[in-house]
Amino acid sequence: MYRIAIANDKGGVGKTTTAVMLATLLADRAPTLLVDADEKTASATEWASAGPGLACTVISIDALDATDLDPYEYLVFDTKAGEDASDLLALAQAVDLLIVPTKPDALSLRALPKTLAPLIERGIGNYRVLITDVPPAPSTDGHEARLALMELDIPVFSRDIRRASAFNKAALNGTRVRDVRGDQRAKLAHMDYELIMREVLA
Repeated sequence: MYRIAIANDKGGVGKTTTAVMLATLLADRAPTLLVDADEKTASATEWASAGPGLACTVISIDALDATDLDPYEYLVFDTKAGEDASDLLALAQAVDLLIVPTKPDALSLRALPKTLAPLIERGIGNYRVLITDVPPAPSTDGHEARLALMELDIPVFSRDIRRASAFNKAALNGTRVRDVRGDQRAKLAHMDYELIMREVLA
């Protein structure tokens, strides 16, 4: 089983969107379990229950111990906001890959090195930063954020996730992003995460 956790101590950076998108894409390849570890908002659970359902199985963290994991090849954790340093370190040590989403704004980028400090200090290498909610051109926020992270030797995905209202529409309708109708950017938004998934599995 390949285990992935999506985490950041900052909220509103696209953790649930990333967890749901990757889980549904991985489910096209093999049985995938998405664990909603945010007991307070349960955003992934709400997304799955809002419509016809997603290709992956979604459970709460409370149900994990009672769940038979044998049928699943991929396990994705959607964590809560406010994970502290010890939580992040424990997550990285318990999974194959820790994905840390961040927006390209100055406040998020300034907070990121402090968030990642426990991993860097312990020499943990199985994490990667994902830049999300990148505004369209002529904004250069995404490019500048990537350069800033690379200068700090922070591992970052080669692809960014563009800003798209299709993610909110998919969450409201309980569907995959690629199934959102009437939004021309939905397929592009889906493609961004498809490329990220390929990097995850490379």
